[in-house]
Amino acid sequence: MEYKLVIADIDGTLVPNLGMPPREFIPSQRLLKALNKAKAKQIYLSLCTGRDRDTVIKICQTLALQSPQIIEGGAKIIDVTGKILWVKYISTASINKIVEILRKTTTSFSVVINTIEIVDTVPDINLDKITAVLFYDLPKEKIEEIKKDLIQCDDIAFMVNQDRTGNTIYITNKFGTKAHGIINLLKMLNIKKEQTIGIGDGNNDKALLLESGLKVAMGNAVGEVKQIADFVVPDVNNDGVAYAIEKFVLSNL
Repeated sequence: MEYKLVIADIDGTLVPNLGMPPREFIPSQRLLKALNKAKAKQIYLSLCTGRDRDTVIKICQTLALQSPQIIEGGAKIIDVTGKILWVKYISTASINKIVEILRKTTTSFSVVINTIEIVDTVPDINLDKITAVLFYDLPKEKIEEIKKDLIQCDDIAFMVNQDRTGNTIYITNKFGTKAHGIINLLKMLNIKKEQTIGIGDGNNDKALLLESGLKVAMGNAVGEVKQIADFVVPDVNNDGVAYAIEKFVLSNL
């Protein structure tokens, strides 16, 4: 198969952990070399991440990426300048209910509003411009409590993911998931699903892999992601993304 696009998660896939607030992204020479060779043949990399616009733009600049990028959990597609190409906001009705949960939570949270991620601050303006809400580092009993409240919102999607902060609940519009982001990205680029490689590590990357032609799990991926993968590459500390590009893209050129 001749692949045209690699779609990769960031944390745990492209980089071990950027942290919060995000640290500077420093790619390996192996990754830069693989990407440069792929780009020379018009094969590109798009990120598919829960990260915000500014973080993704900096990574795009570092890697000299030119293709559109999927951000904010799949709810938004931007070009490399930050221009919004497609977006799905959470409805104000659901946000009003979520804000009530935020006001009583005792754990850390963040809200992506107008492309900016605000931490541990309940928003009171621009409630119609929210794409994602995250609850961090949740104990098991708190997860179940929040899930019961969220079920009342029938137009959102949410999932529990074990990520850089521990147990996280990530909330978007039900039509603004990583799967929807990829479907719309492929339409924009006029690329077929079977011409793509999806690479991820966490539970929230299952949708990323399922909407890709070749499903690749990182060596450090959770079991559920490895189970659906076509191939498992080395872990994030051993340049798994570069390995995937070398094996499935460059070897076919």
